[in-house]
Amino acid sequence: MTGSILLMALSLVAQAEPAAQSDLAPQVRRLVRQLDDPSLANREAAEQALIDLGPEVIGLLPQVTRQTSAEVKERLGRVSRALETKAAKAASEPTRVTLSGEMTLAEAMQELEKQTGNKAEGFENRSMKVTTDFDNVTYWEALDQLLDQAGMSINQYGGINNTLTLAARPEEQRDRYRSDAYAGLLRVEATRVEAVRDLRNPNVTGMRVHLETMWEPRMTPISISQPLKQVTATGDDGDELGVSNQQGEMSAAARADIASVEFDLPLPLPDRSVKEIASLKGTLTALVPGRVEAFEFTDLAEADNVEQRKAGVTVVLERMRRNNDVYEVRVRVRFDEANNALESHRGWVYNNEAYVLDADGNKVENAGLQAYQQSQNEVGVAYLFVLEGGPKGCKFVYHTPALIVRMEVPYELKSIPLP
Repeated sequence: MTGSILLMALSLVAQAEPAAQSDLAPQVRRLVRQLDDPSLANREAAEQALIDLGPEVIGLLPQVTRQTSAEVKERLGRVSRALETKAAKAASEPTRVTLSGEMTLAEAMQELEKQTGNKAEGFENRSMKVTTDFDNVTYWEALDQLLDQAGMSINQYGGINNTLTLAARPEEQRDRYRSDAYAGLLRVEATRVEAVRDLRNPNVTGMRVHLETMWEPRMTPISISQPLKQVTATGDDGDELGVSNQQGEMSAAARADIASVEFDLPLPLPDRSVKEIASLKGTLTALVPGRVEAFEFTDLAEADNVEQRKAGVTVVLERMRRNNDVYEVRVRVRFDEANNALESHRGWVYNNEAYVLDADGNKVENAGLQAYQQSQNEVGVAYLFVLEGGPKGCKFVYHTPALIVRMEVPYELKSIPLP
């Protein structure tokens, strides 16, 4: 569920020290007032100063209302988008680990979670000792070395949102460490190579390299894609292996309860004298959700295209209407830059949290939903609610990422043996 995939680094930003927040609040209020200053130079200086304060002030920015002037509305929008983008990009950097000494696997895993925010399970009853000597290494480098010492691996179908499930691995399975490419917050590994030769038609041959891509569990991308034109492969004879269907693209939706996505890269079958792929390079495209924002709407019975905007997303409550025994709430969500997140892999947006708080503050989950509008940057969804006391005094709450960030992640795999 997208509401559950708050990036850990963004959460840490949002949980700034109360004292620091109170120190910044007066400064933010003053700069926001200055956004409407008669002097253009002062307005621009205030806008830049708010951006320079960094993502920790996102929660201090005022909400745009009907009373907000057009000038302030426009400048606040730019400030919010700049800060949300900074925060999302910071969260997209790999987390790092510093740890040394001998300890139990459980102690080491607990320390990894403390330092990175990445959760795992399946190690709690493992009493074996591990030796650590990590000096600012990436999370994946540290985890792989721990799992190798413990004789464990990752069950990619663990089924727990934003949590890795560890499991014992066969003794003959190769070590994880350095058998892959550490690419930012991603871990890319070639897990299988298949060669095909058609015995009836010798011209029909090919090879597929099976790639497994994992991400740090603290954040789940919306999707990961591999444009084939960005893949190059070289055999151990120094000759380049062409990539089949270079205009194509392989893409997969990421899920918080599954630890990886998989691609089969199509390559030509090389001469039998080629024993391995010396180098396989590519660039993955990951769509990453930014900080999740909450949009709250009141006076539901009278609502008529009520619009709220935060950073790069606009949420419009079109109306609420009664339909037999249920109430239907129609909502449109529009992104300034969806980066194709609403095209082939849009299931995430239907998992955005949407509920009603009744007059007593009790949470009423939606009883179903139906999409009624779809475009490149916008989606319309109708939510159904059973409201025993009617809509009076109720509040509709909708959660969605404030923006979608597009990341380009290069990787290189070396010495892939051929069958």
